[in-house]
Amino acid sequence: MKPGIFASAALVLSLACGRVSDKEARTLVEQYNQAVCEAYRHCDVLLIDPVVAPNCVAGKNLTGLIGVRADMGIVLDAKLEELQITGVQRKKDRLEIRTQERWSYLDRRMGSGEQVGQASVDRYEVLYLFQNLKGMWMVTETRFTAPPQVGRKTMPWLMDAKEAHAMIGNEPAPGGKR
Repeated sequence: MKPGIFASAALVLSLACGRVSDKEARTLVEQYNQAVCEAYRHCDVLLIDPVVAPNCVAGKNLTGLIGVRADMGIVLDAKLEELQITGVQRKKDRLEIRTQERWSYLDRRMGSGEQVGQASVDRYEVLYLFQNLKGMWMVTETRFTAPPQVGRKTMPWLMDAKEAHAMIGNEPAPGGKR
């Protein structure tokens, strides 16, 4: 058994027994964020499957955000710099974890790795909603609990939506006009 799988199995067993410690909550949030960072870095939304519940809001949002970047030939290089657990609440097969986080972001051109746009250091207060599905804690939703503090003032996608998504604007909707 791989060390990471052993650690995940031990975490699942420990969480199944009752109260969730800040350390266990931190591990769940870190596993989720690591998978999301890899998905952004490789423009591969399938990398979130082990940590995101099927058909949930969080997965749909990530799919869209990763897709927009991929359409523009950009990957997101994200790094969680600071993570503080500020609250943990368990309700049967549901888990709410509140955090304060500091992230650094850099958009890069696919292939070359060249920086695109401004780097950013952002601060967030986040609520992670987990659900125990078949013995695994998976994210069903994430939301900001306070307005995000975003460092950069411009985003790299200063292109027309028609260029980013070729299907927009090419054909009128059925019965519609251009």
